[in-house]
Amino acid sequence: MIRPILCRRRAFTLIELLVVIAIIAVLMALLLSAVQAVRESAHKMQCQNNMRQLAVAVHNYHSDHEKMPPYFYEDHEPVYGGWFSNLLPYVEQDALFRIMVEDYQQSGTFFTEYILISPGTPPSGDPITHTVVVPPSPGSPYNGYNYGGSPWYTYTYVTYTDPGTGATYKVVPHGIWLEGVHQAKYKVLQCPSDPSNTGGLVYDYWGSTNYVPNWNAWGSGADSLYTAAQRFAALTDGLSNTVLFGEQYAECDRLGRIALYSWYYQCFGLNWYGQGNTLMFQVRPLPLDYYHCPAGKECCDNWRTQTGHHAMNVTMADGSVRGVSGGISQETWDRALLPRDGLTLGSDW
Repeated sequence: MIRPILCRRRAFTLIELLVVIAIIAVLMALLLSAVQAVRESAHKMQCQNNMRQLAVAVHNYHSDHEKMPPYFYEDHEPVYGGWFSNLLPYVEQDALFRIMVEDYQQSGTFFTEYILISPGTPPSGDPITHTVVVPPSPGSPYNGYNYGGSPWYTYTYVTYTDPGTGATYKVVPHGIWLEGVHQAKYKVLQCPSDPSNTGGLVYDYWGSTNYVPNWNAWGSGADSLYTAAQRFAALTDGLSNTVLFGEQYAECDRLGRIALYSWYYQCFGLNWYGQGNTLMFQVRPLPLDYYHCPAGKECCDNWRTQTGHHAMNVTMADGSVRGVSGGISQETWDRALLPRDGLTLGSDW
């Protein structure tokens, strides 16, 4: 009887197994790196597209009003707030803009009202929300629309009653503090490459933004927060030589950056004291505050702008978007931010 010959497969040796594992690890690392590079490229493109949309909005506003939006509120404007407030109709947010304009026509104020209903100490009881419906206003034209002409106008207010004294007062929000306005989110202001994009602080309120206007270009360069809105003709160095927008972390050193209110929350060309500056931007700093920043590391400085990319994206006043290397000289950066210094951009631009 002939017995079949059994072939035995030789097992991997330990060294061969380790080599295979090492090869797989290298391939996975290369694949992960490629995926991350593709993702970052897509994020960068999205961030740049947002910046282009904002530039188009500014140009359209300028075409209608013969000036850029005010950096902050200017007399006779229909809404109170930062640069983004007046751009709302130009970024497909006309409904929110209408809410604020109609509320102002009804109330005559941009600010939250605290109205005492019955005398007593300031209350601390639980709030009660009330809804009020009032007749429509005649309306008034602005930017090609007739605001205030809706059939009914509705607003809400909150009353507080102190159970100890019985004192009651109502809080009526207006302007950018209105319900439906202050909590709105705007995709055009959000860059997915921002490592601070985690919620918290005021990230989800008052137009949290990754894009910030260069105060030197948006104002006269001498009028602090309430600087006069500028015409493009005032940027005498040329639109292609002037930075209009830069990037920033939406949360930086325990400060949330918001677009419906300028200054303090956004420091690009202007510091907390209303003084102009040309501070250099940061490239990919850690999204940690001063008190939690590891020794020897660079963390987010809310006096400056920063980018989550490998280069700072900027929008020029002519609407073009480009990346600026972190190795740029301070002198060239100064010239790009200052629209009236009469100096050309450096060779490292």
